[in-house]
Amino acid sequence: MNKRKYKSIAIDINCYKKIEDLTTALTPGLTLSRAQVVRTLVNQKSSGKNANQTIVGLFSEHTPQQRAQILKDIDDKMLKLLDLEEKELPWRNCNDLPTKWVKIMEDLRLVVAKLKYEQYQDERSIN
Repeated sequence: MNKRKYKSIAIDINCYKKIEDLTTALTPGLTLSRAQVVRTLVNQKSSGKNANQTIVGLFSEHTPQQRAQILKDIDDKMLKLLDLEEKELPWRNCNDLPTKWVKIMEDLRLVVAKLKYEQYQDERSIN
């Protein structure tokens, strides 16, 4: 392990258990490593807002499985429209991506999610 790139921390057992629980709950449809959970939470806290929570809130009336499918559909649409690879999506890749890229992609994902939400609302009112 590169001592210049990584540091370790000590946490209590209760915190560790919460991190374990978040490996599957933080990003529906994906299982994150404990390091990815911590990195994601720190990045979200330091950015001040969490687009993923906003998106999950928009589709709160859906089951977790339906939300996971909705998020997958959104991601697939973004990958296709922007001609990107999955590793270029910040929420699927916790490696060091430029902060500006992460912010742009999160904002774009939120816009696409809001459009999809409006589509669901329109379909609902028609039926």
